[in-house]
Amino acid sequence: MHPPGIFGIHFLEPFFETARTDPARPAVVDNGLVVGYGTLAAWVLEVASSVAPRTDAPQPPVGVVVHHSVRDVAALLGVLAAGRAYVPLEAAHPAARLESVLARLGVEEAVATAGTGWQPPLARVVRPRWSPAAAAPAGAAVLPDSGVRPGDPAYVLFTSGSTGEPKGVVVPYRALAAVVPPLRTLYGIGPDATVLHFHGAGGDTSLEEILPTLTGGATLVVDDAAREGFAQVAEEQEVTVAVLPTGFWHALTGDLLHQGAALPPSLRTVVIGGEAVRADMLERWHRLGAGGVRLLNTYGSTETALVTHAVQLAGPGAPELPGTGGDLPIGLPLPHVGQHVDDSGELHVSGPGLALGYHAAVEATAARFREEDGIRWYRTGDLVTVTPSGALVFRGRSDHQVKIRGHRVDLVEVEGLVGSCAGVREAAAVRVDRGEHSTLAAFFVPLDGHDPAEVAAGVRARLAESTAPHLVPSLLVPVAELERTHTGKVDRTATRDRYLAAAGAGR
Repeated sequence: MHPPGIFGIHFLEPFFETARTDPARPAVVDNGLVVGYGTLAAWVLEVASSVAPRTDAPQPPVGVVVHHSVRDVAALLGVLAAGRAYVPLEAAHPAARLESVLARLGVEEAVATAGTGWQPPLARVVRPRWSPAAAAPAGAAVLPDSGVRPGDPAYVLFTSGSTGEPKGVVVPYRALAAVVPPLRTLYGIGPDATVLHFHGAGGDTSLEEILPTLTGGATLVVDDAAREGFAQVAEEQEVTVAVLPTGFWHALTGDLLHQGAALPPSLRTVVIGGEAVRADMLERWHRLGAGGVRLLNTYGSTETALVTHAVQLAGPGAPELPGTGGDLPIGLPLPHVGQHVDDSGELHVSGPGLALGYHAAVEATAARFREEDGIRWYRTGDLVTVTPSGALVFRGRSDHQVKIRGHRVDLVEVEGLVGSCAGVREAAAVRVDRGEHSTLAAFFVPLDGHDPAEVAAGVRARLAESTAPHLVPSLLVPVAELERTHTGKVDRTATRDRYLAAAGAGR
């Protein structure tokens, strides 16, 4: 076992401790299937022993095909227990995109969490048995001594990039070791907690749910009905902690208030993040009678490992929010995080949670990561102001990235994707806010002689086959021309506003 107090894989040791001392304790409830800590530990160890061992030489990550189930949890923990890095492969994504990830990273082996659906075209594919009757023998649930080092990669996640190609963010073990304990404390996760596993394992927000829960002796709940029936699932499963995209929380709050429904009595903490919180929705949250529920607003990016800033917006002990001109704060830095706001208002973050950089992208890494006086910083691209209390308020982006339903989307990338489709002369992508919902929209100018409806159908078909679902615009709007600034550049805001004005006039 690894000695406590050092950076490394030791953040998983509490999970194995629970598996040894209380193997029957429910670890994951997956759509009615209850998997105890002992059984889950056995599955984790099976995966850890099946993948190629960690070596001191650089190794490509292990692909993990994810379907949003307890098997994903076991597979991810198994790769981490082996001291290797993983890259999630969302089975619902187009095969061409998944195979591009395999090629770019040089992936040689993968763990298939289900026997059906997309299968990685690799010579070595681990297919665990996942026996519900399996359990680690008494005293055998021990974290393997893989020899992993703090700077070794733990996972690789791809984010939207302005070059038209997504960038692979490489996050080390020390980042998870630094962030998991404070998140466990912040979210109030202990043996009596039940945490909803809302996010798919293809993104890093799922680790906010998985790691604090299973290292805290708590229970993780997977329920496919949670997106459509959150309140019912939370009540039936007695969920105490939920981590939700801000946009989903906006819609949930509005729906509950409209229906005259109440929050489940078991719920004690709701964590939101990914988009700016609307002050009017916070007021509606209070009208729901949610005074007994802690509402935490969190901030972070893929390059900074999960969460770097947090603030309590409502609930017992919530501080009085500082005056922010109607804008709500994104929070104060967590204990392991350093911050600096430069003269332009851009936020820079330091600390052990920083990613190693972008895979095989030296220039992109140098553009975002820098070292000064022995301290390594990440330039977030987010513009903020600092309140007198020290809390940050988000003011916008210094580039063309937006958050839509919790996903970071580079508008330039979307424009490149749409503009490369047949029949499109040029395109502009924007975020359109409609009530509680945010939508990705793309305005395109068809080539002469092309039917706009046929072009739009072709764009949808091509993007559905080649890119991630969150990069496919929900709205595809043909226009005769795009609005432009006095310098001739495309004016996204004016193009969007013209569309909204026309749509309003047409109602």
